[in-house]
Amino acid sequence: MDRKDIKPELSLDERDRRWSLVRERLKREGLAAIIIYGNKQHHVPLRYLSNTAITGATQEVMLFPAEGAPIVLVSAPLAPARNKQNPFRWVENMYYSVDWAADLAKKIIEIRLEKERIGMDSFKTWPVREYRILRGLCPDIELSEASMVLSKIRGPKSREEIRLMEEAIRIAELAQRAFLSNLRPGLQEQAVVGKVEDVVRANGVDQRLWLIASDPENTSADLPGTTIIQRPNPVAFSSEFARTRGYSAQVVRTYCWDEPKGEYKRMWELWKEFRMMVPKELRPGRATHELGAKIVDMAHKWGFECDYLGHAIGLYVADDPYISSSPKMQRYQEWTIMPNEVYVFHPMITAKDRKPPLAWIADMYLVGEDGTKWMTPFLPGLPEMIPT
Repeated sequence: MDRKDIKPELSLDERDRRWSLVRERLKREGLAAIIIYGNKQHHVPLRYLSNTAITGATQEVMLFPAEGAPIVLVSAPLAPARNKQNPFRWVENMYYSVDWAADLAKKIIEIRLEKERIGMDSFKTWPVREYRILRGLCPDIELSEASMVLSKIRGPKSREEIRLMEEAIRIAELAQRAFLSNLRPGLQEQAVVGKVEDVVRANGVDQRLWLIASDPENTSADLPGTTIIQRPNPVAFSSEFARTRGYSAQVVRTYCWDEPKGEYKRMWELWKEFRMMVPKELRPGRATHELGAKIVDMAHKWGFECDYLGHAIGLYVADDPYISSSPKMQRYQEWTIMPNEVYVFHPMITAKDRKPPLAWIADMYLVGEDGTKWMTPFLPGLPEMIPT
């Protein structure tokens, strides 16, 4: 296929929408620009504004001014040249740099922002050496933590983004069905998940994480290993990934050989209550920790514990915010739910004191003004029974 016939999945209109939102927010916050650092671990904000996927050991930094064109400095020498040929990337001012912190300072001085207030996304991710270089060369700039600026902008999804997430969900269904069709007693966990790997790689999946729980004495999931799957042990499988072209899905299903009994059956009855409750309670204007508190309180009333309640999802699997039950929780973020956000709801239900058994699923929901949509209705059993 001729490269000129290749069309990007995200349009220039989508780029302009995002850039306009950032500029409006910067002006409202009194910021002359925002600096966004990215590497393989901290890539989401930069990719959101540049449509550039970071690979390997590459480091990139974007200077996004409230006025004027964004600038990107890249540590990989071929990246700027490839950028000119790549229809998916949005930033034209991309430069190779062997010392990007010093070159960033030069760009800041060049566009006369060296005495202005500039936001950083985020102090938590910046390498100390590069931060010191920037401060040494631009001692008069006022740097301000601004990670939530982009997080709040990324929250509500556009139609284009939702379409890409629906494509990710289609692949997530393929992954779960591949897992179920290959699930057999006597196989190692990693052997079953290997079949899933084949399916998702063929459908353009990049970053991925598989978690599995097949040991009834364990109340958490782990990476697939050499544990032998045995009947009648329930098997929970989490497929979470981002597509090569961007946007993510996370779905968890628990598969059972036999109908649950006793306390385990009651856990799944609670899950039925959760599944009816979430579309009503996950609504615009509500604080995420208020939703989290209601979830935990409901579990306690049933006599159970629950943790790892859920989070937003988008370009990356685990995006801001996490759903926590209290400001005292480690992952607490002050966040009010907005229309068009997408959330993964996945509390792990256990007996008191985090004792076995474990009842776990995850579903995705799209928050709407007039109602919240369940986006992952496939294999809806609580739990899903394994065909025999």
